[in-house]
Amino acid sequence: MSQAGIAARRKCDQLIKDGFVSVNTQKALDPGYIVKPEKDLVMYKGKYVTLKTNFEYILLNKPKGIVCSVKDEQKRRTVIDLIKSNRRLFPVGRLDITTTGLLIITDDGELSYRLAHPKFAVEKIYIAELHKPLANKDIRKLQKGVLIGKGEKVAAKVRIITSAQKVEITVHEGKRNMIKRMFDALGYKVVSLDRVKYAGITKRKLPRGGWRFLLSSEVKKLYTLVGLNNGD
Repeated sequence: MSQAGIAARRKCDQLIKDGFVSVNTQKALDPGYIVKPEKDLVMYKGKYVTLKTNFEYILLNKPKGIVCSVKDEQKRRTVIDLIKSNRRLFPVGRLDITTTGLLIITDDGELSYRLAHPKFAVEKIYIAELHKPLANKDIRKLQKGVLIGKGEKVAAKVRIITSAQKVEITVHEGKRNMIKRMFDALGYKVVSLDRVKYAGITKRKLPRGGWRFLLSSEVKKLYTLVGLNNGD
């Protein structure tokens, strides 16, 4: 279903468990069920599902105040509202409403799943502005790993930029509000947070709120990074 562009892989798993999918007219409740495209008929909410042979890949420079989702119950503007496409697209991972920067939006469910999954350790780089200078002892703590919740310990590579209040943070996980929680655990407030690089892709002077299609060469690099065969 993710390869058909219905939704991201985890969302598809939930749709299956909720009973919205059938295979050969029989309700399918197991996300792990193996479908044979050449003979099985898959339906989602009463409509046939067909595999896509091409996908759309968009790079967005997300502004502050925009919700990182397809729809918002509070009727706030979403990242999908900022782009022009007739596809059923969804963002890869999430940036909270106050965080700005690079976001990939696509209908390629398998690529989206792999880019967001911790086991593929995709690199993400942020610029954070703090309410006070970051002490050297806390830089060492961040690099060794900080507890941000019960059983959640995460580490980051840290580099001072212009002053100790403005730092570059490199992480390889995507836990919810992870960077803000890391600094909060050490007594720092994040004044602003901007993602400047994701999986080797930069914003390339893309203006805030602006977007563009990824180059075919960029898509191929993403595929190679997460162990997929074909980025065409």
